[in-house]
Amino acid sequence: MPQSKWKIEIDRARGFAPKYYESTYPSFGNKEQAGAMRNISLVDPNVMTQGPGMAELTNGDQSGAVTTLMKGILRHAVTSNLSYGVGGAKLYSFSATAVTNAGDFPHTIDKAAVTAESGEDVTYYQSKLYYSYGHSGSAGDIGQYDLSSTFDDDWYSTVATSGAALQDGPHQMINGGDDILYITNGRFIASLNGTTASPQALDFWTNSQAVSIAWNNNRVVSAVNRPNLTGVNVNQSAVYNWNGYSSSWEGDPIEINGRIGALFVKNGITYIWYETFLDGAVRLIFGYLGGGQVVQLRTFSGTLPLYYQVGEMNDYIIWVSSGRLYAFGPLATDVQLDMFQLMSPQYTTTAGGVAAPFGEVLVASNDGGTNYSLEKEDGYETDSSYKTILFDTSRGDLKSVVDRLVLRVNQLASGAKVDLTLKDKKGTSLWTGEMSFTTDGAVTKKIFFPRATGEDLRLEYDFSNGSSSNNVAIRGTILEGRNIPMG
Repeated sequence: MPQSKWKIEIDRARGFAPKYYESTYPSFGNKEQAGAMRNISLVDPNVMTQGPGMAELTNGDQSGAVTTLMKGILRHAVTSNLSYGVGGAKLYSFSATAVTNAGDFPHTIDKAAVTAESGEDVTYYQSKLYYSYGHSGSAGDIGQYDLSSTFDDDWYSTVATSGAALQDGPHQMINGGDDILYITNGRFIASLNGTTASPQALDFWTNSQAVSIAWNNNRVVSAVNRPNLTGVNVNQSAVYNWNGYSSSWEGDPIEINGRIGALFVKNGITYIWYETFLDGAVRLIFGYLGGGQVVQLRTFSGTLPLYYQVGEMNDYIIWVSSGRLYAFGPLATDVQLDMFQLMSPQYTTTAGGVAAPFGEVLVASNDGGTNYSLEKEDGYETDSSYKTILFDTSRGDLKSVVDRLVLRVNQLASGAKVDLTLKDKKGTSLWTGEMSFTTDGAVTKKIFFPRATGEDLRLEYDFSNGSSSNNVAIRGTILEGRNIPMG
Protein backbone atom coordinates (compact mmCIF):
# COMPACT_ATOMS: atom_id res chain seq x y z
CA MET A 1 0.00 0.00 0.00
CA PRO A 2 1.23 3.58 -0.64
CA GLN A 3 2.93 5.24 2.29
CA SER A 4 1.55 8.57 3.53
CA LYS A 5 4.01 11.28 4.46
CA TRP A 6 3.91 13.92 7.19
CA LYS A 7 5.85 17.08 7.97
CA ILE A 8 6.15 19.25 11.10
CA GLU A 9 7.75 22.65 10.56
CA ILE A 10 8.60 24.89 13.52
CA ASP A 11 9.59 28.28 12.14
CA ARG A 12 9.63 30.01 15.51
CA ALA A 13 9.73 28.19 18.84
CA ARG A 14 7.17 29.66 21.21
CA GLY A 15 6.47 29.73 24.95
CA PHE A 16 4.58 27.29 27.12
CA ALA A 17 1.55 25.50 25.67
CA PRO A 18 -1.78 25.96 27.51
CA LYS A 19 -1.91 23.87 30.70
CA TYR A 20 1.57 22.50 30.01
CA TYR A 21 1.80 21.58 33.69
CA GLU A 22 -1.03 19.03 33.52
CA SER A 23 1.08 16.32 31.87
CA THR A 24 4.67 15.19 31.52
CA TYR A 25 4.08 14.91 27.78
CA PRO A 26 1.41 17.49 26.92
CA SER A 27 0.01 17.39 23.39
CA PHE A 28 -2.48 20.26 23.48
CA GLY A 29 -1.31 23.48 21.86
CA ASN A 30 0.24 24.80 18.69
CA LYS A 31 3.15 22.94 17.12
CA GLU A 32 5.50 25.83 17.93
CA GLN A 33 4.75 25.74 21.67
CA ALA A 34 6.69 24.06 24.47
CA GLY A 35 5.61 21.20 26.69
CA ALA A 36 8.46 22.00 29.09
CA MET A 37 11.56 24.19 29.31
CA ARG A 38 14.35 25.24 31.62
CA ASN A 39 16.15 28.58 31.32
CA ILE A 40 15.19 29.44 27.75
CA SER A 41 15.20 32.87 26.10
CA LEU A 42 12.64 33.87 23.50
CA VAL A 43 13.43 37.57 23.85
CA ASP A 44 14.76 37.67 20.28
CA PRO A 45 11.67 36.64 18.26
CA ASN A 46 13.91 35.16 15.58
CA VAL A 47 15.41 32.43 17.76
CA MET A 48 15.02 30.09 20.71
CA THR A 49 18.19 29.86 22.76
CA GLN A 50 19.78 29.44 26.18
CA GLY A 51 18.57 31.85 28.83
CA PRO A 52 20.95 34.26 30.54
CA GLY A 53 23.41 32.87 33.02
CA MET A 54 23.84 34.60 36.36
CA ALA A 55 26.88 35.75 38.32
CA GLU A 56 27.14 37.15 41.82
CA LEU A 57 27.94 40.79 42.29
CA THR A 58 31.24 41.46 44.04
CA ASN A 59 30.57 40.97 47.78
CA GLY A 60 27.24 39.48 46.71
CA ASP A 61 27.26 36.46 49.04
CA GLN A 62 27.67 35.56 52.72
CA SER A 63 31.46 35.72 52.49
CA GLY A 64 31.16 39.34 51.41
CA ALA A 65 28.28 41.64 52.33
CA VAL A 66 25.06 39.65 51.78
CA THR A 67 24.20 37.69 54.93
CA THR A 68 20.40 37.77 54.68
CA LEU A 69 17.79 37.11 51.98
CA MET A 70 17.24 40.41 50.21
CA LYS A 71 13.52 40.98 49.57
CA GLY A 72 12.73 44.56 48.66
CA ILE A 73 15.06 45.79 45.92
CA LEU A 74 14.60 49.36 44.68
CA ARG A 75 13.51 49.31 41.05
CA HIS A 76 15.56 52.36 40.10
CA ALA A 77 18.87 54.03 40.91
CA VAL A 78 18.92 56.73 43.61
CA THR A 79 22.13 58.35 42.40
CA SER A 80 24.32 57.37 39.47
CA ASN A 81 25.13 53.64 39.70
CA LEU A 82 23.77 53.31 43.25
CA SER A 83 20.63 51.63 44.56
CA TYR A 84 19.39 49.85 47.69
CA GLY A 85 17.81 46.65 48.97
CA VAL A 86 16.61 45.28 52.28
CA GLY A 87 16.21 41.85 53.87
CA GLY A 88 16.53 40.34 57.31
CA ALA A 89 17.97 42.96 59.66
CA LYS A 90 20.14 44.48 56.91
CA LEU A 91 19.83 47.48 54.61
CA TYR A 92 22.16 47.12 51.60
CA SER A 93 23.55 49.49 49.02
CA PHE A 94 24.97 48.30 45.71
CA SER A 95 26.12 49.35 42.27
CA ALA A 96 25.68 47.50 38.99
CA THR A 97 28.68 45.34 39.85
CA ALA A 98 29.20 45.26 43.63
CA VAL A 99 27.45 45.26 47.00
CA THR A 100 28.90 47.85 49.38
CA ASN A 101 30.84 46.27 52.22
CA ALA A 102 32.42 49.28 53.90
CA GLY A 103 31.53 52.30 55.99
CA ASP A 104 27.83 52.42 56.90
CA PHE A 105 26.84 49.45 54.73
CA PRO A 106 25.42 46.96 55.21
CA HIS A 107 23.44 48.81 57.87
CA THR A 108 21.99 46.73 60.71
CA ILE A 109 18.36 47.56 61.47
CA ASP A 110 17.97 47.69 65.25
CA LYS A 111 14.72 48.83 66.82
CA ALA A 112 14.80 49.12 70.62
CA ALA A 113 13.02 46.49 72.76
CA VAL A 114 12.39 44.07 69.85
CA THR A 115 14.33 41.44 67.95
CA ALA A 116 14.09 39.58 64.63
CA GLU A 117 13.85 42.69 62.47
CA SER A 118 13.04 41.50 58.94
CA GLY A 119 13.32 43.96 56.07
CA GLU A 120 10.47 43.98 53.57
CA ASP A 121 10.64 46.93 51.19
CA VAL A 122 12.63 50.04 50.35
CA THR A 123 11.68 53.25 48.54
CA TYR A 124 13.08 56.66 47.68
CA TYR A 125 10.70 59.43 48.76
CA GLN A 126 11.27 63.19 48.96
CA SER A 127 15.07 62.87 48.81
CA LYS A 128 15.29 60.26 51.56
CA LEU A 129 15.38 56.49 51.68
CA TYR A 130 12.69 54.61 53.64
CA TYR A 131 12.83 50.94 54.55
CA SER A 132 9.98 48.88 56.04
CA TYR A 133 10.33 45.83 58.24
CA GLY A 134 8.51 43.51 60.61
CA HIS A 135 9.81 42.38 63.99
CA SER A 136 9.29 40.13 67.01
CA GLY A 137 6.56 42.34 68.46
CA SER A 138 4.10 41.08 65.80
CA ALA A 139 4.23 44.56 64.32
CA GLY A 140 6.38 46.65 62.00
CA ASP A 141 8.01 50.01 61.43
CA ILE A 142 9.67 52.16 58.78
CA GLY A 143 13.21 53.50 59.06
CA GLN A 144 14.66 56.57 57.37
CA TYR A 145 18.12 57.14 55.87
CA ASP A 146 19.16 60.65 54.82
CA LEU A 147 21.54 59.31 52.11
CA SER A 148 24.48 60.72 54.04
CA SER A 149 25.19 59.13 57.41
CA THR A 150 22.07 59.24 59.56
CA PHE A 151 19.79 56.22 60.06
CA ASP A 152 16.64 56.30 62.19
CA ASP A 153 15.35 52.73 62.32
CA ASP A 154 12.01 53.53 63.99
CA TRP A 155 11.36 56.88 62.33
CA TYR A 156 7.73 56.23 61.36
CA SER A 157 6.58 55.29 64.84
CA THR A 158 8.63 57.79 66.85
CA VAL A 159 9.45 60.85 64.71
CA ALA A 160 6.79 61.25 62.02
CA THR A 161 3.87 63.45 63.05
CA SER A 162 0.96 61.20 64.17
CA GLY A 163 3.18 58.17 63.62
CA ALA A 164 2.63 54.74 65.17
CA ALA A 165 3.86 51.19 64.84
CA LEU A 166 2.65 49.28 61.81
CA GLN A 167 0.35 46.25 61.98
CA ASP A 168 1.63 42.70 61.51
CA GLY A 169 1.77 41.73 57.83
CA PRO A 170 3.61 42.64 54.63
CA HIS A 171 4.64 46.29 54.28
CA GLN A 172 5.03 47.13 50.61
CA MET A 173 5.54 50.83 49.85
CA ILE A 174 4.73 52.84 46.72
CA ASN A 175 5.16 56.50 45.80
CA GLY A 176 1.83 57.88 44.66
CA GLY A 177 1.51 60.38 41.86
CA ASP A 178 0.13 62.76 44.49
CA ASP A 179 3.55 62.79 46.22
CA ILE A 180 2.30 60.68 49.13
CA LEU A 181 3.90 57.43 50.23
CA TYR A 182 1.45 54.53 50.69
CA ILE A 183 2.12 51.35 52.68
CA THR A 184 0.24 48.06 53.10
CA ASN A 185 -0.42 47.74 56.84
CA GLY A 186 -2.40 44.72 57.96
CA ARG A 187 -6.07 45.47 57.20
CA PHE A 188 -5.17 49.11 56.54
CA ILE A 189 -3.38 51.24 54.01
CA ALA A 190 -0.99 53.58 55.83
CA SER A 191 0.40 56.77 54.34
CA LEU A 192 3.13 59.34 54.74
CA ASN A 193 2.56 62.87 53.44
CA GLY A 194 5.90 64.61 53.82
CA THR A 195 6.57 64.04 57.51
CA THR A 196 2.95 63.43 58.56
CA ALA A 197 1.93 59.82 59.03
CA SER A 198 -1.52 58.24 58.83
CA PRO A 199 -1.12 54.60 59.91
CA GLN A 200 -4.80 53.80 59.22
CA ALA A 201 -5.57 56.02 56.24
CA LEU A 202 -7.91 53.42 54.72
CA ASP A 203 -9.37 50.40 56.46
CA PHE A 204 -10.66 47.13 55.04
CA TRP A 205 -12.59 44.21 56.50
CA THR A 206 -11.81 42.67 59.86
CA ASN A 207 -9.53 39.62 59.41
CA SER A 208 -8.36 40.86 56.02
CA GLN A 209 -4.80 41.73 55.00
CA ALA A 210 -3.48 44.12 52.37
CA VAL A 211 -0.72 42.24 50.55
CA SER A 212 0.22 44.42 47.59
CA ILE A 213 -0.24 47.98 46.41
CA ALA A 214 0.20 49.94 43.19
CA TRP A 215 -0.53 53.36 41.70
CA ASN A 216 -2.43 53.65 38.42
CA ASN A 217 -4.94 56.03 36.84
CA ASN A 218 -4.30 58.50 39.66
CA ARG A 219 -5.54 55.98 42.22
CA VAL A 220 -4.12 53.70 44.93
CA VAL A 221 -4.77 50.11 43.83
CA SER A 222 -4.79 47.67 46.76
CA ALA A 223 -4.86 43.86 46.78
CA VAL A 224 -6.55 42.53 49.93
CA ASN A 225 -6.92 38.90 50.99
CA ARG A 226 -9.60 37.78 53.42
CA PRO A 227 -8.62 35.98 55.64
CA ASN A 228 -5.24 35.50 53.84
CA LEU A 229 -4.92 31.75 54.38
CA THR A 230 -2.23 29.83 52.52
CA GLY A 231 -2.40 26.25 51.27
CA VAL A 232 -5.56 24.57 49.99
CA ASN A 233 -7.88 27.25 51.37
CA VAL A 234 -10.09 29.60 49.36
CA ASN A 235 -9.75 33.29 50.22
CA GLN A 236 -12.40 35.88 49.39
CA SER A 237 -10.04 38.47 48.04
CA ALA A 238 -10.51 41.72 46.15
CA VAL A 239 -8.76 44.64 44.48
CA TYR A 240 -9.82 48.14 45.57
CA ASN A 241 -9.34 51.60 44.05
CA TRP A 242 -8.92 54.60 46.37
CA ASN A 243 -8.32 58.27 45.67
CA GLY A 244 -5.99 58.67 48.64
CA TYR A 245 -8.14 60.99 50.76
CA SER A 246 -11.75 59.74 50.98
CA SER A 247 -12.86 57.65 53.94
CA SER A 248 -13.61 54.61 51.75
CA TRP A 249 -12.68 53.04 48.43
CA GLU A 250 -14.37 53.88 45.15
CA GLY A 251 -17.12 51.82 43.52
CA ASP A 252 -17.24 48.05 43.60
CA PRO A 253 -14.02 46.12 44.22
CA ILE A 254 -12.93 43.42 41.79
CA GLU A 255 -13.66 40.25 43.73
CA ILE A 256 -11.44 37.18 43.38
CA ASN A 257 -12.04 33.71 44.77
CA GLY A 258 -8.41 33.04 45.53
CA ARG A 259 -5.33 34.43 47.25
CA ILE A 260 -3.60 37.41 45.66
CA GLY A 261 0.18 37.55 45.65
CA ALA A 262 1.14 40.75 43.84
CA LEU A 263 0.16 43.74 41.72
CA PHE A 264 2.45 45.50 39.26
CA VAL A 265 1.85 48.40 36.88
CA LYS A 266 3.52 48.75 33.50
CA ASN A 267 2.48 51.05 30.64
CA GLY A 268 -0.75 52.00 32.42
CA ILE A 269 -1.90 48.40 32.92
CA THR A 270 -2.21 46.79 36.36
CA TYR A 271 -1.05 43.17 36.29
CA ILE A 272 -2.03 40.66 38.96
CA TRP A 273 -0.88 37.25 40.20
CA TYR A 274 -3.17 35.06 42.30
CA GLU A 275 -3.81 31.44 43.14
CA THR A 276 -7.08 29.58 42.92
CA PHE A 277 -8.39 26.06 42.32
CA LEU A 278 -8.36 24.65 38.80
CA ASP A 279 -8.87 21.02 37.87
CA GLY A 280 -8.94 20.01 41.54
CA ALA A 281 -5.56 21.55 42.38
CA VAL A 282 -4.08 24.90 43.33
CA ARG A 283 -3.16 26.78 40.16
CA LEU A 284 -1.61 30.18 39.59
CA ILE A 285 -3.12 32.81 37.35
CA PHE A 286 -1.41 35.78 35.74
CA GLY A 287 -3.61 38.47 34.25
CA TYR A 288 -4.49 42.14 34.27
CA LEU A 289 -7.27 44.37 35.58
CA GLY A 290 -9.63 45.78 32.97
CA GLY A 291 -13.28 46.72 32.75
CA GLY A 292 -13.97 45.92 36.39
CA GLN A 293 -12.68 42.36 36.11
CA VAL A 294 -9.57 40.23 35.93
CA VAL A 295 -8.58 39.30 32.38
CA GLN A 296 -6.60 36.06 32.55
CA LEU A 297 -3.47 35.87 30.41
CA ARG A 298 -1.83 32.61 31.50
CA THR A 299 -2.11 29.86 34.09
CA PHE A 300 0.99 28.19 35.51
CA SER A 301 2.15 26.04 38.41
CA GLY A 302 4.63 26.80 41.17
CA THR A 303 4.69 29.15 44.16
CA LEU A 304 2.66 32.35 44.23
CA PRO A 305 4.84 35.41 43.47
CA LEU A 306 4.76 38.07 46.17
CA TYR A 307 5.09 41.84 45.73
CA TYR A 308 8.90 41.82 45.82
CA GLN A 309 9.14 38.94 43.31
CA VAL A 310 7.56 40.71 40.32
CA GLY A 311 8.89 43.41 38.02
CA GLU A 312 9.83 44.27 34.47
CA MET A 313 12.65 43.67 32.01
CA ASN A 314 12.51 45.96 29.00
CA ASP A 315 9.23 45.05 27.25
CA TYR A 316 8.53 42.02 29.43
CA ILE A 317 6.77 41.40 32.73
CA ILE A 318 8.88 39.11 34.93
CA TRP A 319 8.25 37.18 38.14
CA VAL A 320 9.82 34.50 40.32
CA SER A 321 7.93 31.27 41.05
CA SER A 322 9.39 28.16 42.70
CA GLY A 323 12.78 29.86 42.66
CA ARG A 324 12.90 30.45 38.89
CA LEU A 325 12.29 33.59 36.86
CA TYR A 326 9.52 33.69 34.24
CA ALA A 327 8.87 36.28 31.54
CA PHE A 328 5.76 37.32 29.62
CA GLY A 329 5.79 39.47 26.51
CA PRO A 330 6.83 41.31 24.53
CA LEU A 331 4.11 43.80 25.34
CA ALA A 332 4.48 45.49 21.95
CA THR A 333 1.58 44.50 19.71
CA ASP A 334 3.61 43.50 16.65
CA VAL A 335 4.87 40.18 18.11
CA GLN A 336 2.83 37.33 19.60
CA LEU A 337 2.86 37.14 23.41
CA ASP A 338 4.62 34.24 25.12
CA MET A 339 5.30 33.03 28.66
CA PHE A 340 8.61 31.30 29.18
CA GLN A 341 10.97 30.33 31.99
CA LEU A 342 13.93 32.61 31.33
CA MET A 343 16.60 32.27 34.02
CA SER A 344 17.35 30.91 37.49
CA PRO A 345 19.41 32.24 40.38
CA GLN A 346 22.13 30.17 42.02
CA TYR A 347 19.75 28.96 44.71
CA THR A 348 16.18 27.98 43.86
CA THR A 349 15.21 26.83 47.37
CA THR A 350 14.19 30.27 48.65
CA ALA A 351 13.60 33.15 46.27
CA GLY A 352 14.13 36.76 47.25
CA GLY A 353 13.52 39.99 45.37
CA VAL A 354 13.88 40.80 41.69
CA ALA A 355 14.50 44.19 40.06
CA ALA A 356 16.52 45.86 37.31
CA PRO A 357 17.65 49.26 38.65
CA PHE A 358 20.55 49.44 36.18
CA GLY A 359 18.91 47.71 33.21
CA GLU A 360 20.09 44.17 33.94
CA VAL A 361 17.95 41.87 36.07
CA LEU A 362 19.09 41.29 39.67
CA VAL A 363 17.79 38.30 41.65
CA ALA A 364 18.32 37.48 45.33
CA SER A 365 18.23 33.91 46.62
CA ASN A 366 19.04 31.61 49.54
CA ASP A 367 19.76 27.86 49.76
CA GLY A 368 17.51 27.41 52.79
CA GLY A 369 20.54 27.57 55.07
CA THR A 370 23.32 30.11 55.53
CA ASN A 371 24.21 30.75 51.89
CA TYR A 372 22.87 33.95 50.32
CA SER A 373 23.32 35.54 46.94
CA LEU A 374 22.60 38.64 44.86
CA GLU A 375 23.21 37.96 41.16
CA LYS A 376 22.87 39.66 37.79
CA GLU A 377 22.65 38.44 34.20
CA ASP A 378 25.93 37.12 32.84
CA GLY A 379 26.55 35.15 29.65
CA TYR A 380 24.43 32.10 28.83
CA GLU A 381 23.03 29.36 31.05
CA THR A 382 24.03 25.77 30.22
CA ASP A 383 21.42 24.23 32.54
CA SER A 384 19.04 24.87 29.68
CA SER A 385 16.56 22.75 27.74
CA TYR A 386 13.46 23.02 25.57
CA LYS A 387 10.91 20.29 24.84
CA THR A 388 8.21 20.50 22.21
CA ILE A 389 4.68 19.31 22.77
CA LEU A 390 3.98 15.67 21.89
CA PHE A 391 3.13 15.09 18.22
CA ASP A 392 0.88 12.20 17.23
CA THR A 393 2.39 11.19 13.91
CA SER A 394 0.68 7.79 13.63
CA ARG A 395 -2.49 7.25 11.59
CA GLY A 396 -4.97 4.57 12.53
CA ASP A 397 -3.09 1.27 12.55
CA LEU A 398 0.01 2.87 11.03
CA LYS A 399 3.10 3.88 12.98
CA SER A 400 5.51 6.56 11.83
CA VAL A 401 9.13 6.77 10.77
CA VAL A 402 11.12 9.98 11.21
CA ASP A 403 13.19 10.12 8.03
CA ARG A 404 14.64 13.60 8.19
CA LEU A 405 15.33 16.33 10.74
CA VAL A 406 16.60 19.76 9.66
CA LEU A 407 17.98 22.17 12.23
CA ARG A 408 18.65 25.80 11.31
CA VAL A 409 20.72 27.96 13.70
CA ASN A 410 22.72 31.15 13.83
CA GLN A 411 26.33 30.49 12.91
CA LEU A 412 28.02 28.35 15.56
CA ALA A 413 31.07 29.57 17.46
CA SER A 414 33.61 27.84 19.68
CA GLY A 415 32.05 25.64 22.37
CA ALA A 416 28.48 25.93 21.06
CA LYS A 417 26.56 22.65 21.21
CA VAL A 418 23.02 21.30 21.42
CA ASP A 419 22.06 17.65 21.98
CA LEU A 420 18.84 16.42 20.40
CA THR A 421 16.58 13.57 21.47
CA LEU A 422 13.37 12.18 20.01
CA LYS A 423 11.17 10.61 22.70
CA ASP A 424 7.75 8.98 22.77
CA LYS A 425 5.11 9.59 25.44
CA LYS A 426 6.43 6.63 27.47
CA GLY A 427 9.73 8.45 27.85
CA THR A 428 11.53 6.02 25.55
CA SER A 429 14.41 7.54 23.60
CA LEU A 430 13.86 6.89 19.89
CA TRP A 431 16.95 8.67 18.59
CA THR A 432 19.75 11.02 19.68
CA GLY A 433 21.97 13.43 17.78
CA GLU A 434 24.05 16.55 18.27
CA MET A 435 25.07 19.74 16.55
CA SER A 436 28.24 21.44 17.72
CA PHE A 437 31.05 23.70 16.65
CA THR A 438 33.55 20.95 17.48
CA THR A 439 32.04 18.36 15.15
CA ASP A 440 30.33 20.53 12.55
CA GLY A 441 32.27 23.80 12.47
CA ALA A 442 30.84 27.29 11.99
CA VAL A 443 27.68 26.03 10.28
CA THR A 444 24.14 27.38 10.16
CA LYS A 445 22.28 24.18 9.23
CA LYS A 446 22.51 20.47 9.80
CA ILE A 447 20.43 17.63 8.36
CA PHE A 448 19.89 14.39 10.29
CA PHE A 449 18.38 11.10 9.12
CA PRO A 450 17.08 9.52 12.35
CA ARG A 451 15.11 6.53 10.91
CA ALA A 452 13.33 6.50 14.27
CA THR A 453 10.00 4.67 14.51
CA GLY A 454 7.12 5.12 16.94
CA GLU A 455 3.51 6.13 17.42
CA ASP A 456 4.19 9.64 18.72
CA LEU A 457 7.18 11.83 19.46
CA ARG A 458 8.52 15.04 20.85
CA LEU A 459 11.85 16.73 20.19
CA GLU A 460 14.05 17.74 23.09
CA TYR A 461 16.86 20.29 22.82
CA ASP A 462 19.51 20.05 25.56
CA PHE A 463 22.18 22.76 25.94
CA SER A 464 23.87 21.34 29.05
CA ASN A 465 27.02 20.38 27.14
CA GLY A 466 27.21 23.75 25.44
CA SER A 467 28.94 27.03 26.20
CA SER A 468 28.22 29.87 28.61
CA SER A 469 29.83 32.35 26.22
CA ASN A 470 28.76 31.10 22.77
CA ASN A 471 25.16 29.97 22.57
CA VAL A 472 23.23 27.89 20.06
CA ALA A 473 20.38 29.99 18.68
CA ILE A 474 17.71 27.81 17.04
CA ARG A 475 16.08 29.52 14.05
CA GLY A 476 13.85 26.67 12.92
CA THR A 477 13.29 22.92 12.90
CA ILE A 478 11.72 20.60 10.33
CA LEU A 479 10.68 17.00 11.03
CA GLU A 480 9.68 14.82 8.08
CA GLY A 481 8.53 11.23 8.00
CA ARG A 482 6.08 8.64 6.73
CA ASN A 483 3.59 6.14 8.05
CA ILE A 484 4.11 2.40 7.81
CA PRO A 485 2.14 -0.62 9.08
CA MET A 486 2.52 -1.62 12.70
CA GLY A 487 4.66 -4.65 13.44
